[in-house]
Amino acid sequence: MIARLSILLPFSLNIPQEETFQIYSYIDEGYEIRFYPLAKSGIYELPDSLKEVKIDETTILCPDVPHDVLHIDFYKDNFDRRKNGDCDPPYDFIRRTVNSFLSKLRFVTRGGQIKPIDYPYLTWDISYLNDDGTELQKEEGLVRGRSNITKTISLISLNRQMWEEIHQLPYDYAPPEWDGLLLDAYTLLPEVGPAIVLAMTALEVFISQILDALVENSTIPNELWKWINKREWRPNVEDRFDILLYVLTGVSLKKENPVLWQAFKHLQQARNNFVHKGVTKADAPSLLKAAADIIGFVRELLPDEMRWPQFHHKIECKVLLKIL
Repeated sequence: MIARLSILLPFSLNIPQEETFQIYSYIDEGYEIRFYPLAKSGIYELPDSLKEVKIDETTILCPDVPHDVLHIDFYKDNFDRRKNGDCDPPYDFIRRTVNSFLSKLRFVTRGGQIKPIDYPYLTWDISYLNDDGTELQKEEGLVRGRSNITKTISLISLNRQMWEEIHQLPYDYAPPEWDGLLLDAYTLLPEVGPAIVLAMTALEVFISQILDALVENSTIPNELWKWINKREWRPNVEDRFDILLYVLTGVSLKKENPVLWQAFKHLQQARNNFVHKGVTKADAPSLLKAAADIIGFVRELLPDEMRWPQFHHKIECKVLLKIL
């Protein structure tokens, strides 16, 4: 029996017209698994500027419609097709199978936009078929397929108050660099690794810029500050949030707020390891919030002229997700 899986990928590939591919297969946990060349969903067409590309210095013509559907066949003597039963093959197994292929596709094509998928939370379809690919006969209590349709959208809320706040800022106002980095970190979720790295970078940029600005209004000579920061053993980010912040404001994050300091250390450790051992998808949002809280803590230590505007809006969104 065959469980034929089709997944609508969140990216597309240009495949030369009339290109042919060999079908490969392997055995894993009792399933024979066969990967087929990507197919077209037909959702959209390519612009003319992308219909002719070069691969290895050879100019090729690409089809008008890109390839964005991955087909995989799972072979086994029999599948669990009970209406109220779990999916067979299991979700975790399918996720691992697909992401293994995608990681190799990313590595070979150098397509950085290829990311692991969070199956089953995307659009997919499984059809159960006979060994020869023909449809199964209807049987009471058994399904002949399973599917899920998910449309991903980026939704941003805007009301009249926000509109007014936008236009209350100077026409040439430029938000802080570190604020953009932190927003980018939130946008990367649920990709834990890149989000953590970017959040830590935001803190590093933030504290460096804040301390530089504080020194300008302090009694510390500029030459001394330059010497401190240009030495081979210049202060690290911990020193900046601890000793240097204390020297310039009289308050140390480490001494005054141990909870935020521990969150800072956890974030730093996760970034330094880069494998993020012990950091889960559930941990990442709390660590990013801690980064924002650290920035807010330091803001309260600054003179009024150094404080940036803040906007607080509570937004709730209810989402109904149904897997068929």
